[in-house]
Amino acid sequence: MRASKNPQRLLHAALLCALSWSGQTRASGAEPRAPADARTRPHPQNAKALLHEERLLASEPHLIPPPLPDCPGMIDNGVVRLGVAPAGHLNLPCPTNPISSGTFGTSTIGLRYLPTNGEAAAPGSPCEGWGVASADLGISGHSSAACGASSNLTVELNAPSPISTMSVVRVGNTLRVTHIYRPSPVTNHLYQVDVLIENIGTAFISDLRYTRGIDYDILPNTFSEYVTVAGTTSNPWVVGAVDNNFVSLDPLAFNYSLMGGTGDFTNVGPGDLGAQLDFRLGALAVGQVRSFRTFYGAAGNEPDALSALSAVGASTYSLAKGNWNGTGDPLSPNGAPTGTFGVATGQPNTFMFGFLPPESPTSCTVECPGILSHGVYTVDHAGTLDRCVVNGQYANNTVAVTSLFGERVEFTCNDYGSPHGNPCTVGPGADTCNLAAFQSLCSSPAFARYCL
Repeated sequence: MRASKNPQRLLHAALLCALSWSGQTRASGAEPRAPADARTRPHPQNAKALLHEERLLASEPHLIPPPLPDCPGMIDNGVVRLGVAPAGHLNLPCPTNPISSGTFGTSTIGLRYLPTNGEAAAPGSPCEGWGVASADLGISGHSSAACGASSNLTVELNAPSPISTMSVVRVGNTLRVTHIYRPSPVTNHLYQVDVLIENIGTAFISDLRYTRGIDYDILPNTFSEYVTVAGTTSNPWVVGAVDNNFVSLDPLAFNYSLMGGTGDFTNVGPGDLGAQLDFRLGALAVGQVRSFRTFYGAAGNEPDALSALSAVGASTYSLAKGNWNGTGDPLSPNGAPTGTFGVATGQPNTFMFGFLPPESPTSCTVECPGILSHGVYTVDHAGTLDRCVVNGQYANNTVAVTSLFGERVEFTCNDYGSPHGNPCTVGPGADTCNLAAFQSLCSSPAFARYCL
């Protein structure tokens, strides 16, 4: 009894299990540093973090950690590098990693675009994270490296590999949250983040919430960026969005904007800004799972970023671009002249977050497995067994198939036990798919990840 997957996703899963252990052309010209006026001054949270770090290193140089042989949780696909902490949020200290470009460079890995070495999540106060809640029961938990850090969470599993990583945490005795980070099979500008939320409590949840937020810090002049949020007003799953990620990541907390960016907004800034989106995910029965998909990534310009988001179907997203006039060296640690060239073009890098809402199977069919592209589905007219013909031989391995998140999802035709049963209904002629069984499998803790 096994869920069938496509080969690339099987490879990622195999690597995860086998290895788990618990350009942009530079512009020429002068390089003056950005003026520290009111619109480019770091947010107090970032300023406080920088001051604390400077004082610590000046007074206690022996506290600088020695180089590490590796940094578990640091993953990349050659274009985008992420640092994923055991609790599932971004930002991972990694002294062996190169210092990022632009002002206030850091070796900490959060969300980095490798062609420019631009780091978007780690400078200053690393306020990227997530939160989950049952609004009706008043129970919540959240996780971040800063800005409230973590609350009411227990890490149950941390399984990093070179290209993928998985985090499983428990929120009290009510929710279990799994984040699976893996390269998008559609575009190398994005990492996809599969999120599964399980009701492990004893009470029905009628109002499930999830929050994801990031303090964007974009080169060349870190702590001075432009932020866009789009696709929220037309998305019934979204209940709020602001340009501020220095507020709590608790989905039940009050949020407010820094520069007037709420709901959908375009190119708010320049300022020390972020993007925090709150989602309402409906009801969740005891023992069931709600699954959805998010993305983090970067590209060398805004059109390429938007193209990547479109390719994965993420019509709800945030973008962050730098405050730069197009002259000087945007990768310089001294910064570059401020202006609107960066926000107009998205050069030298545009960072992004995307969201795909939960999907449930609405139809399915019985076919040959996807790995047998040359298989021919045949009907047993005696009504006992449909089969696939492969290279002239029969193979009794038909599957129930649907499409979720733009990908083929299939389960072998077998009895998966109570309460699921068999996703295939055997009968005279062509066998049919049991949609109720398929939906049950996709909402169960044991099988939901195979539907992403």
